[in-house]
Amino acid sequence: MFVQYYTHVPIPLGLVEERIEEVRSRLEEWAGAAYREGEDLFATVGPGHGAYAKKVKLDIGTAEIRRGGLVYPITWSAVGATGLFPKLTADLVLTHVGPARTKLSLRGTYDPPLGVVGRAIDRALLTKIAESTIQEWVDQVAEAVAPIDRVRSEG
Repeated sequence: MFVQYYTHVPIPLGLVEERIEEVRSRLEEWAGAAYREGEDLFATVGPGHGAYAKKVKLDIGTAEIRRGGLVYPITWSAVGATGLFPKLTADLVLTHVGPARTKLSLRGTYDPPLGVVGRAIDRALLTKIAESTIQEWVDQVAEAVAPIDRVRSEG
């Protein structure tokens, strides 16, 4: 399943890159917090309480310059019962959109666990939780690099 979210920050791309490097060690912590918010949403609207992963692992690679901007490859997965949770393979992309404006986007894919049943549940419910989780994380990154008002957009 494809998932994406983006927001804009009112600072130049080079400064965003510097600030991401400054907060790099906290990105996994924020992924865990975003994931737990998704769990809470699932517990509220899903089939009841279950055995959820309590920790996530976020690996962020070295930035690469590509046609679309500066790209950080990311893998995001649950720790523990990995067969019950999807693994996200994505790119955090920084795109220059003006002299003092940068677009932060996360675009990626994941395969729902549990085969056909998992895909059906994903279409009905889990995709919204995945979208909410990445939105929370991207917004947290944006707030860390530019802690002032910014324009937020979904895509």
